[in-house]
Amino acid sequence: MTALTFTLRQATKQRIDCSPLTPDKLQGKTIEEIAELPLVVGNKTSSVTSLFSITPGDHQHIKIVNSQSELDYIGEGMGAGKITIEGNVGAYLGLLMTAGEIEVNGSSDYFTGCEMAGGVIHIHGNAGNQVASVRPGRKNGMTGGTIIIAGNAGDRVGDHMRRGNVLIAGSAGDYCAARMISGTIMVLGEVGHHLGYAMKRGTVLLMKSPQYGITANFNDCGQHSLAFLPLLLSSFKQWNSPFSTLVSFSSVQRYAGDMAGIGLGEILVKQG
Repeated sequence: MTALTFTLRQATKQRIDCSPLTPDKLQGKTIEEIAELPLVVGNKTSSVTSLFSITPGDHQHIKIVNSQSELDYIGEGMGAGKITIEGNVGAYLGLLMTAGEIEVNGSSDYFTGCEMAGGVIHIHGNAGNQVASVRPGRKNGMTGGTIIIAGNAGDRVGDHMRRGNVLIAGSAGDYCAARMISGTIMVLGEVGHHLGYAMKRGTVLLMKSPQYGITANFNDCGQHSLAFLPLLLSSFKQWNSPFSTLVSFSSVQRYAGDMAGIGLGEILVKQG
């Protein structure tokens, strides 16, 4: 069965809150009821049908076509199903998501996967700042699930991240894994300044030595062969991404920190 499709009628300069458009929130609603749902647009509300043309289909698979970076909160609180997006998306993609899958054939803005607890977000372009991180005034960032980014990510990836996986095929910006509590971040490209700032626990896995080096707050623990790494890499083969074709390895240079705190985090840099 084809997906329930929402096609943006025309480009907009106003931010649109798309949080009501998730498979679980639309389950059991008729097309007429969906068409009249209110969406916040700037400081006003508009009906879904005034913003999108709707093609009936499977409510468990939603498709958003002609998407642009003004579409915010796509997949907020999503707990089932799949959302496929053709184009770019705005901020807070997958905020508080607990299950399901979001696939973006474009790029996303800031706070992608913010505070998500489960599910998979797959972005075929780039992602903005604060992927898998925490909103201001909140305590925990990402607590579960997987985020796969085919391109680059911005600053503060995994800020206050507590669990889950973030896989970045390109490069990451400054403060990657800052204040990280637990979880795994893997970067195939470069990372910016202040890697692992105030990191408590968790793992950052790098395929190349950081261009700005490892800060003095991390202790060099020498070279190790870690048996869990081939198993971790094997688990990534389930997704169609650059991580599914990685050649397995176990030898890494290990750095422990941030020693200004409890120092139980680790940065692993592939050797050979």
